[in-house]
Amino acid sequence: MSFEKCYARHLGNCDGKSREHVISRVILESLAPFGVQGFPWLKPGETGQASPNSLTATVLCKHHNGLLSSYDAEAAKLFAHLKLIDSKRTPNELGTVPQISIDGIRFERWLLKVLCGIQASGNFQVNGKFFGKLSPSQYMIDLLYRDEPWKLGIGLYIDFEQRKRLNAFRGLGYDPIYVMTTPTNAMICGIDIHLWGFPFRGLFAVHEDGSFLPGYRPPKLEIVNGEVRKEITFSWPEGTPCNSWPTLTRDGTNPD
Repeated sequence: MSFEKCYARHLGNCDGKSREHVISRVILESLAPFGVQGFPWLKPGETGQASPNSLTATVLCKHHNGLLSSYDAEAAKLFAHLKLIDSKRTPNELGTVPQISIDGIRFERWLLKVLCGIQASGNFQVNGKFFGKLSPSQYMIDLLYRDEPWKLGIGLYIDFEQRKRLNAFRGLGYDPIYVMTTPTNAMICGIDIHLWGFPFRGLFAVHEDGSFLPGYRPPKLEIVNGEVRKEITFSWPEGTPCNSWPTLTRDGTNPD
């Protein structure tokens, strides 16, 4: 039976409804119990507690949810590695962490999946205002599901205004990136996600001149503790601009 509330229904082939997690279940289960930020029942900047079962939404059919499973797997792979790095408090401990490579295309599509799910389930706020459930634009949905290269400037950024030290928040949080079109309407164009203190940004709109901001599709993320450096590399399609990469620093047990 077709699920009429699937936000990707214009693509066709909808079947029965699924009850997916706003953030991938495997990530939530590895955190539980965990702190959350950015959800509509919290004040701006406030941290609350949540469980995996509390962060579910019925916004996709089984078919369209299943098509995104490889993106969930890539995000879970990255998250598990970030959590491992975070557990290594000294330079010597950090030195035991193996290298890892992440499929950048799959991860940035996971960021877009999270953004679409947050919009469709109504789990976001702008300037402290709860906007309720919003259907993701057809443009965003096509970006997510069409197997076509994205325009230059769309995708993953790791910059966050040149922040260099890890956030001490040990949970997950997010903030939509938006442009206010009227005092009561916001056009969503991206998302900031914090996973275990590590910052990631997905931008899904481009400048007309084809330019892009610093931190776009970095070749790697470098984590430093003392004299020890560990890299998480990202694989990108041939022809991706060669950019600089962010270096995040932690000291002892209390990152700034």
